[in-house]
Amino acid sequence: MSQFLISAVLGLLVTPLTISSVLANPNYNNVSEKISQTIQVQRPGRNQNRIFEQLNLTEEQTEKIIAIRQENQQEIRQSLQNLRNAQAELNTMITGKGNDNQLRKKHSEVLNLRQELAELQFNTLLKIREVLTPEQLQEWSKLMQQRRESRNTP
Repeated sequence: MSQFLISAVLGLLVTPLTISSVLANPNYNNVSEKISQTIQVQRPGRNQNRIFEQLNLTEEQTEKIIAIRQENQQEIRQSLQNLRNAQAELNTMITGKGNDNQLRKKHSEVLNLRQELAELQFNTLLKIREVLTPEQLQEWSKLMQQRRESRNTP
């Protein structure tokens, strides 16, 4: 199987959970930075290749997952950009002289955009889930948990 296919599939498998966990953090000052870091997770790396090997995806599974990702990729990217823009506006408003009602309205917009992005990612996750075997799902869950734990260790 080509290196490109492996890399593309791994980005798909890791991204939804990673972005959701980043966006769950209410620390507004660092959200844009964390989102940027999350997007970098989509790019292939050694750990992702290891995950791919551990899941032992077939070529058919790989192709299906790539198709699922491509189906939703543009919408997810646009949603991420909208979130970044709204978050930057909120950050500017917080340090500026905006009134409380304006701040609350922008904060609500940011929360709605986060929810929209989470829904898109979750729908992608559900589609990918249908492609994986029960054993692969268990292994994927275990690997993602280990990954989260390793990130939370100082």
